[in-house]
Amino acid sequence: MKEVIMRKYIHYDKLSSEIKDAIYKHWEVKKQKNFDVTLDEAMEEWFLYHFDDFMMAKYHSKSNNLRKHFRLDVEIPIRVVELLIESSKDETQAMELIGTILNISKGGLYFISDIPLELSSIIRVIIDFRSIDEELTGVEALAMVVRQDKREDNKYGIGVMFSSIYDNGKHNLNIFILKNLSYYLYS
Repeated sequence: MKEVIMRKYIHYDKLSSEIKDAIYKHWEVKKQKNFDVTLDEAMEEWFLYHFDDFMMAKYHSKSNNLRKHFRLDVEIPIRVVELLIESSKDETQAMELIGTILNISKGGLYFISDIPLELSSIIRVIIDFRSIDEELTGVEALAMVVRQDKREDNKYGIGVMFSSIYDNGKHNLNIFILKNLSYYLYS
């Protein structure tokens, strides 16, 4: 079912030529192995299982980047609505912190905040993709703070790793990243 929904949002004819070529080669391999698969089905499978490897191999420096997922540079509002566990305390705090996401991946994101958050803190965030893509809804997730930088502008850079994404959020996150990367790559 998830793959059929993906077809609704990702359109082969809008993909960059590099992505089309990779998907087409994947489809040819499937057909040579006598799999009865359509181009749309091959596209969905390629995005689910090969997209991250393709992006990391093509666009990331191998020498100093140990990330599992390719990061997409963006500017999207984020709301931190709850501090569930702060590393030095065991209490839940309601909060309303608005920041700006600078990059996002399937595994986490990096955003700018007016206040610091302690490393290892668990926060609940809401990302509203509708501000950039009307086809998608928001993502609500739990995330752990894995990085905090004091910036020159007296703000804080906060890196988080998703620990749990609610409802249809993982699908919306994947579609957002796939659309924004694969439609605009240039050879």
